[in-house]
Amino acid sequence: MTWEFSSPLTLLGGWRDRADAADLHELLLLGFTVDLPFLEKTLVPTARVLGARVTVVGDAAQGLYDPVDVRMAGRAYFHGLAACRDGAFHPKLALLIGADDVVAAIGSGNPTMAGWGYNDELWTVLRGRVSHAPEGLHQLGEWLGRLGGVVSMPGYVRELLQEIAARLGEFQVSPHPTRVLGNLDGGLLDRLPSGPVDELRLYAPFVDGNGRALSRIVEHFDPVRVVVGVQERWSSYDGDVILRALGGRDAELRLLPERRPRHGKLLEWESGGSWSALTGSANLTASALLEPAVAGGNCELGVLAPTSASLLPEGVSAPLTRLRGRRTVRPVRARPTLLVLGALLTGTGMLQVTLARPYDIAVTAEVSPDGSPGSWITIGTIAAGTTFQEFAAPEAAGAVVRIVDPRTESHTESPPVFVVHPARCARRRADDDRPTLRHAYAEEEIFTDEELARRFRYDLLRLSDQLAERRTARPGTARTPAASAVHDRWAAYLDECERAVGRPLTLALFGRAGMPDPSPGLRWGVTADITTDDAEEPTDPAGEAAATEMTASQRVAWQRWIARAVSRTVPGEPESPLMVRILVARLFVQLLAHGVWDLTDDSWRGHLARLTGGLMPGRHDDLPVEAVEQARTLTAVCMGLLRSGVALTGGTPADLIAARTWRAVRGVIAEVNAEAAGDLLIPPVLPRAHVLGRSEWEGLLDLAADHDPLAPVVSELAEDGLELEYIDGLHRVTGRFRNPVPVAARIATLLEDHLETALVHAVADGRWAFVAWRRPHLVLAVAPLGNSWRVYRVDQPATPESRLGGEGLPQTGLIGRAVRLGQEPPDIARQVLAQVGIDHVLLLRRLTA
Repeated sequence: MTWEFSSPLTLLGGWRDRADAADLHELLLLGFTVDLPFLEKTLVPTARVLGARVTVVGDAAQGLYDPVDVRMAGRAYFHGLAACRDGAFHPKLALLIGADDVVAAIGSGNPTMAGWGYNDELWTVLRGRVSHAPEGLHQLGEWLGRLGGVVSMPGYVRELLQEIAARLGEFQVSPHPTRVLGNLDGGLLDRLPSGPVDELRLYAPFVDGNGRALSRIVEHFDPVRVVVGVQERWSSYDGDVILRALGGRDAELRLLPERRPRHGKLLEWESGGSWSALTGSANLTASALLEPAVAGGNCELGVLAPTSASLLPEGVSAPLTRLRGRRTVRPVRARPTLLVLGALLTGTGMLQVTLARPYDIAVTAEVSPDGSPGSWITIGTIAAGTTFQEFAAPEAAGAVVRIVDPRTESHTESPPVFVVHPARCARRRADDDRPTLRHAYAEEEIFTDEELARRFRYDLLRLSDQLAERRTARPGTARTPAASAVHDRWAAYLDECERAVGRPLTLALFGRAGMPDPSPGLRWGVTADITTDDAEEPTDPAGEAAATEMTASQRVAWQRWIARAVSRTVPGEPESPLMVRILVARLFVQLLAHGVWDLTDDSWRGHLARLTGGLMPGRHDDLPVEAVEQARTLTAVCMGLLRSGVALTGGTPADLIAARTWRAVRGVIAEVNAEAAGDLLIPPVLPRAHVLGRSEWEGLLDLAADHDPLAPVVSELAEDGLELEYIDGLHRVTGRFRNPVPVAARIATLLEDHLETALVHAVADGRWAFVAWRRPHLVLAVAPLGNSWRVYRVDQPATPESRLGGEGLPQTGLIGRAVRLGQEPPDIARQVLAQVGIDHVLLLRRLTA
């Protein structure tokens, strides 16, 4: 049926005006020639407001735009190009998909002002619901899923088409006579029912100059009568060729109105009173109707459907002799020799460039901010025989890329493509109204501008609370898409962080990799200001502002705020997003470097310990690997600051905080790269600065990487001049000490967290002491002082070190009496040794050897 539909813009307007205000999820446009500035004015803004992910794909050699006029490609929608082996990428499709609805327009109009506004086009519209959709929509999905295997296109475009195809496959099929046909691996004409038919009618703006296609069509349908429509002014045909192809059959020449170009393609036939029609993109040419795309033909898309009446417009009948000697075939414009299909910016900051085909020479890749004259710079070379290359040259999303043949004096170059940033082109999220900071704060501002710092402190706590509440109220249930070019999770995460906390703080947290400048930058134009290098002042490398010491009131304000920030961001439930927690951790590191706490003030340690233990992803965090690595790095830096100036084996409050945190995060730190700390290793410039030096950082990582759980004990004992060895079940400690008893007791205390039973032998200057420690029993053998076995009961919170750390041998907790070494040890001593499989006689021989 025909109705008031005029172009895909009608479909979009209808979706916009729906009473249910349903979101639009996908909008896919395929065309031969594509006018991007036209689409950016008429379609893209509306589609994006409706929530759609917009994808535009055209023939690599047919772009109708100057790059300086394109503003949104790569930043607001996916743009890519396609290339067939020898033919043209020629389908015309507008596909709109929502949560429950789908609308597809398949026809003849390119996404240009002419194709959607001026020309006389022919469209077929298919509509479906998730519960019932015509079979043609499933056939369209199958065609989209296979398209990237036959037609050359960038990987990200192929993935987009496969995702859309999968989405169409989710709609339930309802019987319908309409069929969607393609020619990927077979000619379109061979997919149509054959004749004989009563009448054949056909029209296309382009008819083969050699008549091959028209002859095959007539042969295929074997019609009684043929009606050929032409526009004498607009159609491209050879009249003598048409006459020969008709072969003397009863035929009518219908001259169609010339008011505007008729660009619609129509092949229809009547048999037994019923009409059927093939509409779509295919002209009456061999490359469109006879040859499959895989064998060098065009890539075409059509719809075969029954119709209630003929679709060929009325016109003026004329004798066939009017065609004789008339030829309007236009010369075919040569295709560019170099073609680039797409450029993608990955989350790691790599620029991926895809060529249409391998070339027998190395070609040069060039980029420009906007494609303006004189703005192109070379970023590298793509080797001969390859179609894909990555460059470590991150450019702004929306930057323009082309390839150039360096051999030619005329500077042969490809049509341009636009760098695509997947995160910025993604479909609008359901929570795009999520909270954000009210200002794009920068680190240097919040530490130097007291008023801005006050606003920032309030703003970040507000954001943390709102995001935590949102995560609890709206737990994530959607399946995370697999990592791919389209779904670059790292780039998407950076974009999410930038939306929440602003670009400056996101750059501070993660660096510039994968973060293109979202602004279009300076645009070229005839009114651009002219500047000269002579006007620039020389830069004084020593002119950077020196770090400024905070006032006492600023220090107090930051101390109080960071305590609240830790309690608000790492409370357990509700849990703030990881981006907020690592931002607070980075600020904590900066505050320590700014000397916010006196060197004798350890009040910060408890807060930093709590934060350090809460930096790794929680149950609500579904994060890319790069974000987890950053969390690991900050965990390690914070642990390094906690370890600075304390002993993991000590007994002071600061020692215990560090030791407890170390046990919790050591496994995390073991996987950190030594070069990942970056600007978190801050020089001690300001008074009272607590900072982590390079040697301390590397020592921390070495300690974490040591698989021996006693590595921290061995390391700290070495700093005290003690050497700990493990020999046949005994931990033997030697060094410069006079009394071995407190040394053995200290080692046994340190080993308690790692061993159920600790056996320690301390030896120095002819004196030795042996301690067997299995709570609550402490067995002591010592010589020559005492020369006896002793057994103590040591209950919590006492330790071997607290019991034996003084002078002499204590009586507190002593069980029974001391037994001389030559005699059998007390029963409890023998039981403790037996539990670890040690005979007391053989043990004494080792101790006295």
